[in-house]
Amino acid sequence: MKWSFLRNQKKYFQQKKIIVCCGKKMTTLTIRPWAQIICFMLFLTSLYWILQISMVYFFSNDLIRNKEAALNLKQTENNQLKKELAYYRERAEQSEKLALDIQQAHKDILDKVDVLVSEEIKNTEEGFKKVEKILKDNGTPISVLLNKVKKTENVGGPFIPDMSSSLLTFTYAQKLTAVYDKVDYLESLLTLSDGMPLGYPVSEKRISAAFGIRKDPFTGKRARHEGIDIAASLKTPIYVTAPGIVKRAFVNGAYGKFIEVEHELGFITRYAHLSKILVKKGDVVQAGDKIGLTGNTGRSTGPHLHYEILIGKKPVNPYRFLRTQKGNLNV
Repeated sequence: MKWSFLRNQKKYFQQKKIIVCCGKKMTTLTIRPWAQIICFMLFLTSLYWILQISMVYFFSNDLIRNKEAALNLKQTENNQLKKELAYYRERAEQSEKLALDIQQAHKDILDKVDVLVSEEIKNTEEGFKKVEKILKDNGTPISVLLNKVKKTENVGGPFIPDMSSSLLTFTYAQKLTAVYDKVDYLESLLTLSDGMPLGYPVSEKRISAAFGIRKDPFTGKRARHEGIDIAASLKTPIYVTAPGIVKRAFVNGAYGKFIEVEHELGFITRYAHLSKILVKKGDVVQAGDKIGLTGNTGRSTGPHLHYEILIGKKPVNPYRFLRTQKGNLNV
C-alpha cells in the first residue's frame, strides 16, 4: 500500500500553479506534489496533537472533578464522625456522672450490707465454736475444711473482666471489694455448714446415753460408747444430717438395722437400731431426707436411735454437732 501510494502520488497530489496578484504585477507559483505531501503530513500531525491535547484536557477535567467529589464525600463523612464522637463523648461523661451519683446513693446500702454480712459471719463462726475443738483435735480444723469447700465448689465459665470497676472511685471500689470478700467468706462458711452433720437426726431430743465410757446396759461393766443414744418413740422418722451417699444399709449385728452415710468433707454418720430402713446402698441423699424409722433392733433395751459421727473414720462426740444448727444466708 505504501509503495502503491508513492507510485500514484501524482494522481492524488498533482502539480498545481497558483497565480498571485500583487497590484498590477502577477506572479505564478508552482506547488509541486512533494510540497503538497509535506503540507498534508503537517496538517495530519497538527490534527493528531490537537486531538490528543483535547482528550487530555477533557479527561483531566473529569479526573479532577471525580477527585474533588471523593474529597468532598470524605470531608462530609469526617464531619459526621466528629459529630458522632462528640455525641458519644457527651454520653460517656453523662454515664460517668450517673455512675458516681449511683455510687453515692448506694453507699449507705453498701454499709448496711457490710454490717449484716459481718453479723452473719460472727454468728456463724460463733456456731462453729461448739465443734471447733473437736475438729481441731481430730486434725481437721475449720480452715482445712474451708479449703476443702473451695476445692469442691462446682464453678466455671469464661473469664469476662469487670469493666464497671473503671467507673468506680478508688474508695468505693475498695469498699465493694471488701464486702464481696466477706460475702464469699460467708458463703463458704454456710456451704461448710450445709456439708457438716449438724443438728438432730430426729425430732425428739432427749439423750439417753452419752458418748464415751459408760456402764454397759447388759453386763454392767465399763465399756466404750462411740455414739449418742437419743430416746425416741417407736417408728419416729430419722433424717440424714448432711448431704452424702449411702454406703451401707443392712442388718449389722449388735447395731441391728443400720445405715451408714458418707459425706463430702470426710464425715461419716451412722444410724442404728432402726425398725425400718428407707434407703439402699448407693442412694444420694440430701440433708433432711428421711432415711429410716427408729426401732429396737440389735443389742438394744428399748426404742431409740444410736447416732455416730466419724471424722476420718475416727468416732467423735456428736453432742456439739447436735447442738449446732445449720445457718441460712439472710443478707
